[in-house]
Formats: sequence, structure tokens, C-alpha cells
Amino acid sequence: MAPATRRRFVQQTALATAALCGCPIPALVGRGTHDRTHDEGASQVEAGAIQKLASAIVGRVIAPEALDYDSARAVNNRAYDRHPALIVRCANARDVARTLDFAQTQRLLLAVRAGGHSAGGYGVCDGGVVIDLSTMKGVEVDVRRRIARAGAGSLVGDLDKATQPFGLATPLGTCPTVGIAGVTLGGGEGTLMPKYGATCDNLISARLVTVSGRQVEASHDTNADLFWAIRGGGGNFGVATAFEYRLYPVTEVLAGALIYPAGRITELLAAYLKFTGTAPDEMSAACLVVPSEQGPRLLILVSYCGQADAGNELLRPLRAQFKPQADTVKAMSHLDAQRMWFPAAAKPDGYFVANVFLPQLSEIAVSAITAATQDAPRKFRVLIVHFHGAVTRARPSDMAFALRQSGYEVDVSGNWSAPAEGASAVRWVNALCDELRPLSQGLYVNGLSETSDKLVRTAYGSNYARLVKIKKKYDPNNVLRSNPNIRPS
Repeated sequence: MAPATRRRFVQQTALATAALCGCPIPALVGRGTHDRTHDEGASQVEAGAIQKLASAIVGRVIAPEALDYDSARAVNNRAYDRHPALIVRCANARDVARTLDFAQTQRLLLAVRAGGHSAGGYGVCDGGVVIDLSTMKGVEVDVRRRIARAGAGSLVGDLDKATQPFGLATPLGTCPTVGIAGVTLGGGEGTLMPKYGATCDNLISARLVTVSGRQVEASHDTNADLFWAIRGGGGNFGVATAFEYRLYPVTEVLAGALIYPAGRITELLAAYLKFTGTAPDEMSAACLVVPSEQGPRLLILVSYCGQADAGNELLRPLRAQFKPQADTVKAMSHLDAQRMWFPAAAKPDGYFVANVFLPQLSEIAVSAITAATQDAPRKFRVLIVHFHGAVTRARPSDMAFALRQSGYEVDVSGNWSAPAEGASAVRWVNALCDELRPLSQGLYVNGLSETSDKLVRTAYGSNYARLVKIKKKYDPNNVLRSNPNIRPS
């Protein structure tokens, strides 16, 4: 990559920065486990049954012959080219209930789609039914009570745009086009996480439709077991249709990237480790290693939720001692900062991502990351997100989201523009994660392309057994299994 071409640099790094706390990079693998092509007898769906469903809902049924079928089934990760029997674009919770009943009556595989950004392409399935929530948008802001209510089809950008005119925000991922449902249900990492916690920490309540068709509320006071599970346990327990969030006063932040010349990876990782070791709650920092024409290069991505002068003073050693080649850090609105993390870029053909959580960024880990980036595929990303502050003050048992200790989440991803490059990218990602795994304690479920039972158990740790019991209660037949699946047995 030519360092003088800022646009090229932004395009190369866009997919990786999107992985920062809630915009996971999708994947190629997992097809053998999750692409159960026509395994529910979906090749023959009676026209009468489809017509009956279409007439019973307010929303719309999109069949394969529809002109917009291909665009409706497309997901963010082009590695997945799945063909559902039907896509049901629901207008309300009753539509969701009727579609759930239809899929089970017809014995069809079911997928639930909100933003379409899941790391495993779970928003669509082969031969089954897709519950599409994309039209169930709308955000209401209660300024006096500092609460936002949003439909499950809303995107991160929708919620930010609704709350920021009032100088308010809730912790969200940093990709505007990611659905709030996936972010929230999986945990939700973002730049406000050190100061205000994860997205799920700030969920007040949610509305869901269970597989039996019941519309329920989940909160601390109502269906508390379900509320515990959906804060990190994903879409395993019901189809979420609406969320209610706690808001905080957030207006201007100091945000941007310190972009260093190629090389010096070990030295700069040590500098990042030292910087984050004393970072206050107001400072969110992530480290990103990406390819360039001169070799691997490192960026430090920051967002300081406080006075700009104080933030700049904290950044002074990273500027003066290590002399970035480019410095985009400046004061801006939180809304602009959120948009900055994921600028428009051409999509590759596919992605693969895996992650580990390291309590310490040890010399062994730094050495492994440095060595791997010297022998990496043409397009790779290593994103290292610092966990500290408010997100670490909750107990792992407080809710399903179990990443509650200080440390570093390491997201390793490969993407490709030609299918022939995919296999080597997947091997490289897995090799680095396998090397880091003996040093790890847990992982982030939203950042997984492969979601084996072993990896899902690792994500939830000691919370897994309780999640299985709640799954048995709300979805005993595992209808909702197109996800990082928690099995009811």
C-alpha cells in the first residue's frame, strides 16, 4: 500500500476497523455445520401454505421468483451465497409469530436477519425461511429519562442519529450498518465500553417472540432468566423485536488514528501495551496491524470521551516518542467518530475471523503476532481491543456476556477478492489463533466465523450450563439454531 494514498489506506483497513467492538468480520467456514441445505424438506413448500402466510401478515413474503429476491438474501459476507425458500419481511411482532409457526409447521430451517452482518452469515439459510426484521425500525428517545427505544431492525447508525441531536448515546459497535439486535444480543463492544460498559450492560428491557409464538418482555423484573440469557447469549432464546437502552450524555470526543510506518511491530505493540496499562476509563484504544506495500504496519485507534486537552496529553508519548507517519486524531462529535470507524469501501468476496481473549499481552503473544504478520496472506487484519474500566466491573455471572476481566481481545481476520485465496486465509487465521489459545481465557462470540460447540462453550465459560437450562425452557427443540448455537441438551 502506498502510504501517501490515504483513500487506499482507508479502504484497506475499513473491514478491520469494523471489527472493533461490535462490527464483526464475516467468514467462509462453518458451511458443513450450518448450511443444512434442504435438510428440513424445504424443496417442496406448498403454494397454498405460502399464500396463506402472505395473507395473514402485514409484511411481505419474498419468494425466489421475486425481482428483489437476490438483494433480499444477500448478506455482508459474500462467502455465503445461500438460497432460502422464503424471506418474510416482517412488519411487527405478530408477523414474526406467524412466521415462526409457519416454519415449524412446514418443518423448515429458520434464520433470523436484522443487519445481516453476523460473522457466520447466519442471517440467511439454504432452503428454509428467513425472518427479516429490516423494516421493523424506528427509534424513540425519552430525553428526560435518558432512555431510547428501538425496533430490532434498527442499525447502529439509526440509533446514533436519533440520540445524538440530544447529546446522548449508548455504547454500541462502531459500524453504522450493523444491526443493533446482533450487537446487543452478543454482548456489544464499542468505544464507550470503558466508561459505560458493553451494550448489553445498558439494555433495560427487550421484547421477544418465543418459538411458541408468545410475545414476552424480558427485564430485571419480568422473565428475569430470559433477560439474563439474551444479554450475551445471542438469538438462541427467541426473536427479539424491540429494545430499550440507557443513555448517557456524550457530545464531543477526541478520536482518530495514529498511523505508523511499516515495520517496528514489536516495538509499537510494547508501546500500546504500556499506554493502555494506565489508560483511564475515558480512553478507548485499539491496535490494528494491517498490510501495506512496505510490509505490515501498525495503527493505534483511539476515542477519548472527555476534554480534548486531557486526551491529547495522554497521547503525547505515542506522538513524540514513536512519531506516527499520519495523525488523524482530532476533536469531533461522537456521531462523526462513529461514522469514521467504518468508511465506505469495496467489499471483498469473503472474510474469515476468529478471536481469543488474552488477560495479558505477553512477550510470547507479541512475538507470535509479529511473526505471523510477516508471513500473512495478501489481505489480513489483527485487531487488538483493550478491555478495562466499566465493562470489567460487572461479574461474569451477572449476565451471559462473560468477558469481564482486564485484558485484550485479539481479532484475527483474513479476507479475499478471489475465491482461490480463501482457503489459505482461513488457515492463516486459525494458525495464529491456535498459537495464542494456550494464553487465552475466553473469546467474543460475535467475532466468530466458525462456531463449533467447543468454541461456543469457551465463549460462555461457567455461564454455559445455565444457558443450556434456559434454552431448554424457551426453545427445547432448538428451532433457533442458525446462530452460535447453545444446544438444549
